[in-house]
Amino acid sequence: MKKYILFALMLSFAIMAQATIINVDNKPNRPSGYISNLTLAISNASAGDTIYIYPSNTSYGSITITKKIHLFGFGYDGTYGYNSKIGSITLDTTTSPSSNPSGTSIQGFRLSSLYCAKSKIKNITIASNNFSSTINLGSYTTGCSDWVIKNNYLEASIYIQDNTSIIISNNVFRNYYGNISSSNSSSVIISHNLFMQWSYFSNVQNATVSNNIFICNTSSYTGGNMNNNTFTNNISYCSNSSNTYTLPPTGNSGTGNKQNQNPLFVSGPVNSNYDYNYDYHLQASSPGKNAGTDGTDIGPYGGTEPFVWGGAFTIPKITEMTISNPIINSGTNINVNVKAKKADL
Repeated sequence: MKKYILFALMLSFAIMAQATIINVDNKPNRPSGYISNLTLAISNASAGDTIYIYPSNTSYGSITITKKIHLFGFGYDGTYGYNSKIGSITLDTTTSPSSNPSGTSIQGFRLSSLYCAKSKIKNITIASNNFSSTINLGSYTTGCSDWVIKNNYLEASIYIQDNTSIIISNNVFRNYYGNISSSNSSSVIISHNLFMQWSYFSNVQNATVSNNIFICNTSSYTGGNMNNNTFTNNISYCSNSSNTYTLPPTGNSGTGNKQNQNPLFVSGPVNSNYDYNYDYHLQASSPGKNAGTDGTDIGPYGGTEPFVWGGAFTIPKITEMTISNPIINSGTNINVNVKAKKADL
């Protein structure tokens, strides 16, 4: 109950800060005025609107987004019983009337996949989600630039499909060979991620790869058409000492890498299986401690936006509330001073 009160408080402040807020809750006891159907909420929204999707045991289904909207879920952890679940998300355009989802942000969901269906869908933020399947920028799309994919927990690959200006940062890749594939652009940045069961990037060229931790699987590196990338200040480690993962890999360049060195996580065995019960921050004696190109830790807890398990809120938050006249007579106004943090859209 306390979490719902806090969430309602944050929403009440957000209503003052944003022009249009749409609340979606598919539970039977939802508040009056809330919409139960996410597809209907997206249809009713105008470009630039914000939609809050409340946690539920029932998925809100698969959706198609054809306009700029900001989707915020309650996170994907589910420790407190609920999380915000979506099936798959498709980004598409329409011609009559003309619309484009460029500028959309998606945060705080447990979902299967995201697919970009058309070219020139730009400036997309995908943050703090749990993907059970792929993020695919589109098999036949071009010009899908300025995407930021950060702070996600991914159980499959990101298919860049030769699009440009893509930042992939502070994510945890749970498993799957390849992890990132189909990219030839020098404007692709892969930084401050944790790759479990890593073997190679598949068909990736010319990317900047820095400050990542690669925990290798039990097989040796097999190539995957990964070449001409610049590897800088990364760590590789394989618990099977018979395997070696040279950094930079053959056919790539770079400096400052730490190959076959135990990253020394705070807790848990260093093997190829991610377990959220363990702490993957770095010990003080870790070779990755403050060893990134930016002076922060190598791995997902370095950089400017460290990984947060479960999906972090960036909707407006009230950080301080003070009542200056707590004792009042009937009919007297209450004077409240509020400090808040703005949304990070």
